[in-house]
Amino acid sequence: MVQQRPRGFKEQVTGPLVIASILAVVAFWGTFITATGGTNNRPQYVLAFTVAGAVFIVTIVVCATLILIEKPNSPELGQGTGINRSSAKLYAEARARREAQARAEKAQQKTSQEEKNSQER
Repeated sequence: MVQQRPRGFKEQVTGPLVIASILAVVAFWGTFITATGGTNNRPQYVLAFTVAGAVFIVTIVVCATLILIEKPNSPELGQGTGINRSSAKLYAEARARREAQARAEKAQQKTSQEEKNSQER
């Protein structure tokens, strides 16, 4: 059974924004603490904000890509007309033609066998 995804803009954007924000805060604090290099040095705010911004942007892009990839196609897209018909339908039609031709040939051979048998008697 297919699950319905939230349709509104706010419902689709909230999750990725929360994830990106949390990862950006973690990246900020990790960079802020490790880039300082001890208690005697000045904190590296610029580096910490740069890394946090980069992590935020990359996370948003990855989440958006995953959301686009996950979106299923409409079932009508697989049922076209003319050259756009689905391959399963084409295969079924070709198989039906082959079976009908085989039945016709078998019936023709059977009638020709009966004619030969009737002529021999």
